[in-house]
Amino acid sequence: MPSKHVLQILLLTADPDLAELYRHECPEGVVTIAKDAASALRKSPKRRFDAVIVESRKDWMGQVQALCEIAGQAPPVVLVGATPFLRRASETVKGFTNGGLSKRTNSKLPQDLGFDEYISAKLRDFVRRMKLGAGSDLHPLIIKAVEKPLIALVLEETNGNQNQAAALLGLNRNTLRKKIQELKIPLAKAKKG
Repeated sequence: MPSKHVLQILLLTADPDLAELYRHECPEGVVTIAKDAASALRKSPKRRFDAVIVESRKDWMGQVQALCEIAGQAPPVVLVGATPFLRRASETVKGFTNGGLSKRTNSKLPQDLGFDEYISAKLRDFVRRMKLGAGSDLHPLIIKAVEKPLIALVLEETNGNQNQAAALLGLNRNTLRKKIQELKIPLAKAKKG
């Protein structure tokens, strides 16, 4: 049986939560974590990396160039972005560990999922990330995160008519007004109706 190539990943970040996320998401790969290229090269001077992931900052291009000069070639994959982007990208990187895409728990594409399945998958990712970041009080946080875009979307669909929006949401109009204020939904989107 041929041996599988283990993906060598270099993550350049100063964010310990991001580092922990990649360690957790890519257990079948080797994840080297360093603050910059110089410290990465001290940790693993002769290692070639299959993917370099860089938390964006002003000198990110210099970091990648330093790695290329030492290795003699550019890594096949370079991913640069802000922390929120790199958090979302961890799932994709996980798919490439051990030389192939990992099996998905659900073989459907996001657009083919039912509403309950889609929400469940998104909540699972969110809860996992909150757990890694030592989050707490998830219930009010998730309710607020869902409620604001829902109300804004309904107001948009009803052209800002608060009577129609309240009826569609199953809320009293005064309750809707209160939520618009609490959630700081701009009145430009929420015209009085």
